Amino acid sequence: LGTTLKVGVGVGLAAVTLGIGKFVKDTFAAGKLTESLQVRFKLLFGTVKEGSKAFDVMNKFASKVPFSLEAIAAGSGNLAVISKDASELNKILEVTGNVAAATGLDFRQTAEQIQRSFAGGIASADVFRERGVRAMLGFEVGAKVSIEETKKRFFEVFANGGQFSKATKDFEQTLEAQVSFVQDAYFRFRQAAAEPLFGGLKEQLIELVGDFKKNDAQLKILATRVGKSLAKGFENLGKFIKFVVDNFYLLIKSIKLFIAIKVAIFVG
Repeated sequence: LGTTLKVGVGVGLAAVTLGIGKFVKDTFAAGKLTESLQVRFKLLFGTVKEGSKAFDVMNKFASKVPFSLEAIAAGSGNLAVISKDASELNKILEVTGNVAAATGLDFRQTAEQIQRSFAGGIASADVFRERGVRAMLGFEVGAKVSIEETKKRFFEVFANGGQFSKATKDFEQTLEAQVSFVQDAYFRFRQAAAEPLFGGLKEQLIELVGDFKKNDAQLKILATRVGKSLAKGFENLGKFIKFVVDNFYLLIKSIKLFIAIKVAIFVG
C-alpha cells in the first residue's frame, strides 16, 4: 500500500509538473505571437496608432467568428501585407472568414491563399484552385484574370451580401466552431498571462545583458578557465577509457576469479 501511494503521488506530481511546463510553453508562444504581430502591424501600417487600430480590429473580428484567435492572429500578418489600413484589413478579414467556412480550409491557410490571390491574381493560389474557389468566383478554367478583377469578385461573392457572405455565420453551428470558442478562451488567458510575464523577464534580461557587458573581460577569463578544466577532464577520461580497453582481458580474468572464489566459499 505504501509503495502504491508513493507511485501515485509521484505520478501526480509528474503530471502537475508536465502540465505547468506545457502552460508556460503555451504562454510564451501566445505572448511571442501577439508581440511580433503588434510590431508587424506597426511597421506595415506606418504608425503605432494605425498598427494598434489594426490589432484591435483583428481582436474584435476574432471575438465574433467561429475561428480560433490563435489561427486568426497567425493569418492576420499575411492579410496586413495586402491591406492599406485597418479599415481595409477588417473587410479582408470578413472575406477570409467566409472563404475558410465555405471551403473547409483553416483560417491561416486561407489567409495565405488570399494574400497570394490579392497580390498575384487567382492563378497564384494553388490551394484555392483545388478547392473550387475559382469556380465560386465565376471564373472559367483557363481564363486570364487580373488582380483587380480577382479582388473585386472576392468582395462581391464573399462579402457585401454575396452568395457566400453568410458562410461564417452558418459555420458557427458546427462542433468545430464550438471547439474554437473554447480554444479562444484559453488563448486569451495565455495572452493575459504573457503580458506581465514578458514584462518581468525583459527587465531581468536587460539587467543581465548590462551585467554581461560591464563584466565582459572577467566573464571571458572565467570562460577560459572553465574550458581548460573541461578539456583536462576529457583528457583524463580518455586516458581512463584507454586503460580499460588495454587491460580489458585482465579485468575479465579478475572478475572470473572473484566469482570463482565466491562460489567456492559458498559451496564450502
